[in-house]
Amino acid sequence: MLATKSFTAKDVCAALGDINRSRLHLWAQLPPFSERPTRERSARRFTKADLLTFAILQTLEDDFGMRRGNIGRISAAIHHYVSTPRQVPMEEWVFIPRYEGAVRSVQGQRIATSGWVIDMAKERERIDLYLGVTPPQQELSLISDVKSGRQ
Repeated sequence: MLATKSFTAKDVCAALGDINRSRLHLWAQLPPFSERPTRERSARRFTKADLLTFAILQTLEDDFGMRRGNIGRISAAIHHYVSTPRQVPMEEWVFIPRYEGAVRSVQGQRIATSGWVIDMAKERERIDLYLGVTPPQQELSLISDVKSGRQ
């Protein structure tokens, strides 16, 4: 059986480009992290799904200008999405509703409410690179209409 790898706050901060610990502490006060029991004088531990959730929260704040109050309403839904086992496609775009609701893949689905679309492949790659996981090889399209220069 495989052991679950866990990460400290220092690891999370390093994985997200050396963010400061106070920012991580604010995120850790959001659901579902706030619901986890903690022990005094014991370092809080995070999973890979937690790392990915924090990466998405960082993108929402930094790239989309989302305020912390809004993040609190959707953080549990984001964590639920990244924690659910699924086959991960090479291109994965997810829709995060502006207000409460389920985070879902947008491949082949219409979006009828306001929210944000996040490139999950980019977020996963960012965490995988920090963890030293080699990105999977991509199949490049073969140029089929190449003409030789000889006559």
